[in-house]
Formats: sequence, structure tokens, C-alpha cells
Amino acid sequence: MSNQPPNDSSGPLDHLTMRYLRRSLDASHPTDEPYVLNEVEAWVIRRVRWRTLAMAAGLGILAVLLLYLPQYFWPAFFQEFAFTIAPKTYTVPVIAILYGVLLVYVEVYALMYINLTAIRTIMAICQFPRTHDAQYDRHLRAIASAALNGHYGGILTFRTDQLLGRPGWGLASFFWTNTVKAVLSDVAIRVLLRRVVGRFAFRQTLDLIAMPVFAFWNAFASAQILREAQVRVMAPLTIRSFVDELYEEWGKHEEFRQLMPAALACMNIQKRQFNYAHHLLAEAIEHRFELKLSVSDSPTSLQSPTLAADVRKGLERLIIFAALVDGRLSWAEKKCLRHLRTEGWITYSIADIKQIGRQYNNGKGLWV
Repeated sequence: MSNQPPNDSSGPLDHLTMRYLRRSLDASHPTDEPYVLNEVEAWVIRRVRWRTLAMAAGLGILAVLLLYLPQYFWPAFFQEFAFTIAPKTYTVPVIAILYGVLLVYVEVYALMYINLTAIRTIMAICQFPRTHDAQYDRHLRAIASAALNGHYGGILTFRTDQLLGRPGWGLASFFWTNTVKAVLSDVAIRVLLRRVVGRFAFRQTLDLIAMPVFAFWNAFASAQILREAQVRVMAPLTIRSFVDELYEEWGKHEEFRQLMPAALACMNIQKRQFNYAHHLLAEAIEHRFELKLSVSDSPTSLQSPTLAADVRKGLERLIIFAALVDGRLSWAEKKCLRHLRTEGWITYSIADIKQIGRQYNNGKGLWV
């Protein structure tokens, strides 16, 4: 543990972090793996995560109350405007719409502040990146541009300064999109209730139903961000340790080296910028084993009936590690793993692989 605790602590999350760090820096950790959380670290991060999710959900509830309660108590301020488009006249709640947009704007930036503060706390607890790390600046940039989901990670990223203090437009876009999902869900529930309940569906009841809807979507979005941030904190050293261990065992084995690109192709591992863990794994493999991975690599070349059992076991470890290192197991990866198990390439069941993935996501390391 080489980093010194930051001195800019303010707020309950930072104070919680500082109490842990000041204790940990005075203790010896001769066997503490930097990518494995001990019980205290895991407890603090769980507490940070649940507090962040509660605050995000509370913001959703507060936003709904601030949107509708003023309209109930001071309806004169929210008069509707009539517009005539021949031959019909339409009434539009312009003031209510503008007020709602203003509330969403404030809510989005409050959510960004809450989540970025939580990410800073997770980084401080894990002391990531370590100051002596040769890729210190790169890891900071990676955290600051964390992909928010598998499909849009290259577009919806957020950028900040080194202390994650100045959020950019990517994270804001993610929360605005999340708000649109909440609004559409609220509209769908309103339509359904009106059809079921009919004239007994009071407006006040329908308005307040939006509270759990917005609370859920805010908490869901925050959970995605924190999960991705934690994976980005844990992945670099996990990958480095695994690749070094793999090289020590198989670095001089020519048959194993030749089959590595095909094994990685099974999990669609390429140097894809939108999946940071996969990109880092591919880069580490290329550098350590002096290989060149490309999109033309095909998993069909894995079919080798004369392959030795120990080589097959090593490739199995590589395949499972590649499937889990980004913290998620996609439907396509599950399908590929089932096929490889049928072909006899892997001995782990899907349930076993999921359990390994859960331990990794819980900060217990990725041990294959």
C-alpha cells in the first residue's frame, strides 16, 4: 500500500474512506493482493454502494415531489396556454414542462456528483492507481472514460480531471437517457392504470406513482456506473497477474502460443476500445507473448484432437478468464461456453463459471 491518503476529504463518504486508509497505512500487508479486497475494504465499498444507491433513489422521489406538489398548492403559477391550430384549440402546460426540464437538469447533475464522489471513494479504498504504477496516468484516464454498458460504451463515456471532479457530457447524456426511460415507464404505467381502473384513477395517485419509477431507474443507473468503475479498478492488476502467471507456465510452449488467438476469439477478445477490460487483456497478451491478435482469428482452429491434457487445461483457464474479466457474462459468451463444454474444451459448468464471476465482482479476485 504505497499511496498516501488524500487531504481533500469532505462529506461522510470521504470521512469513511479516510478512517479506513489511516488504519490500513499503519498496518502491514505482506500478503495483501492489490486486486483482492479484504473484509474491511469490501465492507466499506458495500456501504458506499448502498448509500449511493439510496441517495440516487431518494433524488428520484424528491424530484417527483418537487414537480407535482407546487402544482397542487400553487396552480395559478402553472396555467396552461391555449394554441389554436385551425380548426382545433390545444392547451399545453408550457410552464409545467419548462419547470420539469429544469428539475431534471438539476437532478442529473446531482446524480453525477453523487456517483463521481462514490467512484473517488472506491478508488481511494483500493488505492488505485498506485503512484509507482508505470501506467498510472492511463488507468486514471480509463476510470474517467468508463464504459457505461456493452453496446454504447464507446459513445456514452464520461471524462473528468484526475480527481474525477469535473464531469463531462457523456455521463450527463447517460443520465438524461435514463430519465427518458423513467418518463416512458411512467407513461406506460399511467395508461395501464387508466385502462384497468378507469374513472377511479385519480390524477394525484397517478402522479405519485412516478416516485418508485424514478427511484428505480436512478438506482439502476447508479448501480451500472459503480459496477463498471469497480471492474475498471480491479481489472488492470488482475490481468497483469494472470498474464504473468500464464507466461511463466506457457510462454515457451509453441503449441499453446499458436492456439491462444483462437482461444481468445472464442470470447471475441480483440483490442476493442469500448470494452476496456477486453482491450487491456488483448494488449497484455500481445505484449507478453509477442503475439498479434486480429479480428480474423477463428475459434475453429481450436479443434485439435491430439492436444495434450495440460495444454487444454491452460487454454480453458484463458477462455474462462477472458469471459469473466469484464465483470459480466453475456448471452453470446454463455452460448459459446456451452458449446465448448459440449466439445470437451472446458470442464466447468455455466453455474461454476457464474460463481467465479460473482466472487470477482465481489472483490475476491478472479481465480481460475
